[in-house]
Amino acid sequence: MNPALRRSIGILLVAGLYGGAYADDKSTAAADADLARLRNDITTLIGAAKCSNLVNCRIAALGVNACGGPTEYIAYSWLSTDKADLETRIAEYNFALEDAQKLGVPVPACVALPEPVAACINGRCVIPAGR
Repeated sequence: MNPALRRSIGILLVAGLYGGAYADDKSTAAADADLARLRNDITTLIGAAKCSNLVNCRIAALGVNACGGPTEYIAYSWLSTDKADLETRIAEYNFALEDAQKLGVPVPACVALPEPVAACINGRCVIPAGR
């Protein structure tokens, strides 16, 4: 199966799973706990984001603000991160965030964040401060 098609199907399946994740318990505490778990999964998946030069580094958008744009960008290394798994986790996080916002979790302000440029600093992919 085409990798792009497989990834799209995975994201759609995740959307179906998380589409009503909090319908039964209506708890913002449960939503917050789930978001924290998913964010931790993303951080763990990225790991040390090791790089030998800038070519190894990538940027991913995370979260959903009031305008529909990302709430933040994260840097990762394509050398040490499974991109398909990362994209799936980010989709899970974004769907869970949208569900949580429907329950009353505050929606981040509408701020158009410019996409930053990653850097390889001390062998790690990062987003330099001020970018």
